[in-house]
Amino acid sequence: MKMNDPKTTIETSFRRFVEKSFGESIEEVRKKNPEEILGLIKKHGKGKSPLFPSEKGSHGLNSETDCLEAVLVHRPGPGVELVDQENPWKWLMSRKPDLTKALLEYDHMIELIRREAGAYTSFLHTPSTEKPLIFPPNQWFTRDHGFMTPYGAVIGNPDSPRIYEEFFVMRRLLELDIPVIFKVYGSGRMEGGDALYLDEKTLLLGLSYRTNSIGYEQIKAVLEKWVVDSVVQVPLRSNIMHLDTVFNIASTTVAAVYPEAVPEDFLDFIKKKGFDVVLVSEEEYKTLATNWLCLGPERILFVDGEEEMNIVTRRELEKRGIDVVSLKMPELLGGAGGPRCMTMPLSRQKVAKREKIA
Repeated sequence: MKMNDPKTTIETSFRRFVEKSFGESIEEVRKKNPEEILGLIKKHGKGKSPLFPSEKGSHGLNSETDCLEAVLVHRPGPGVELVDQENPWKWLMSRKPDLTKALLEYDHMIELIRREAGAYTSFLHTPSTEKPLIFPPNQWFTRDHGFMTPYGAVIGNPDSPRIYEEFFVMRRLLELDIPVIFKVYGSGRMEGGDALYLDEKTLLLGLSYRTNSIGYEQIKAVLEKWVVDSVVQVPLRSNIMHLDTVFNIASTTVAAVYPEAVPEDFLDFIKKKGFDVVLVSEEEYKTLATNWLCLGPERILFVDGEEEMNIVTRRELEKRGIDVVSLKMPELLGGAGGPRCMTMPLSRQKVAKREKIA
């Protein structure tokens, strides 16, 4: 491989940076367990701030489908090089993404969010090749660190290997003048991929292998009869990571679900709420057909749907009046998360922006 190959330049640079920062070869670091690697990241990051204290932003939402106004994102960086290719599931990934390809896909996703929604993208840390920071490998899935309410953010309490990630997000939100109104704590577990507003009065919370009943009870005790009328638990099949990998809504009347992963009474509940439900196949569940990001009413950013994957689900959504914006992300798919997982909406508004950001 030629030394001027972009893949060689990017990955070699990141590997050398990791090795210099941690004082060990990348091969030795990759063999460590997640807790040991997170300890190295903490030590490396001490005294360094990934925040911009001068930046301000509006906040608040209680809808999945209102017009997207601002979103928190994080561009993958050197931390992805910590993923062991022989055991990617140690970091909840199906395979280690090729960063050279993945970054192109990621940057295109950001471009689509800005162009198609006119939304502002607030970065957890401004990407820098000169002064990069090492974040945990999964940090780019910003959705999982919490979710917004009209009053501020609710922050999760992830289990290994994602412990510690949420504190970067909390710091960033506070710098943006977004209050943290609650954090799941103790033996409670919750990740934001399990939280979804069915409507302004109903918050769904999936019980997956990343969110437990204790976390649900904590959130229910705080938010019910204040932020929403009801917090509804959705028990998921034991191998399901998050609710948004098997269920999502594209409008106030259209939803999609992988039916094998949810109880039958949940499907009945959704239909009684007035939703026309698209049933997703197992094949398209595996390629994240439900993990779209709502850009606005009846408009979604969707994984492919054009050439290689999720074509049936896209057609069914379009039959129901949904405007689907395609995102091709075959390399990012190795991280086991789609556009919804990679974004944490900070604010939405009822009416569309007068003009989109080019």
